[in-house]
Amino acid sequence: MAQLLNTKILTQERLLFEGQVKGIVAPAVNGYLGIKPKHAPLMAALGDGVLTIRLENENIYFAVSGGFLQVKSNRVIVLTGKAIPAADIDLAEAEKGVEELKLALEKGAGSSQERERLSRELEQARVCSRAARLTREY
Repeated sequence: MAQLLNTKILTQERLLFEGQVKGIVAPAVNGYLGIKPKHAPLMAALGDGVLTIRLENENIYFAVSGGFLQVKSNRVIVLTGKAIPAADIDLAEAEKGVEELKLALEKGAGSSQERERLSRELEQARVCSRAARLTREY
């Protein structure tokens, strides 16, 4: 039997996932990290992106926004402020949100703080859209 990673994904509100997995691909602040069994100990800051949980016969996707990932002794803990299971994301709504935010930015929001807020929301909407598409492709 192949070795697996004991994995937990937690937000402030709840435990989103707990189980044995073959691997994880996580969005770190400077690129994606791949984690497999026997990985060296690691602590990483997470950025916005799609977190992939690799199970035996399927992948599970989460839209993640920030947080931390710790790997130690074949255990992975993901602590994130915001994570949405891709299966819970309405693809049409996510894509509509992306288009609306693009238009708002093109029209030119008032202050630089407003543009920054809209840009951040647009990135999060794009992540949700990517996660939802991945779930539907497989």
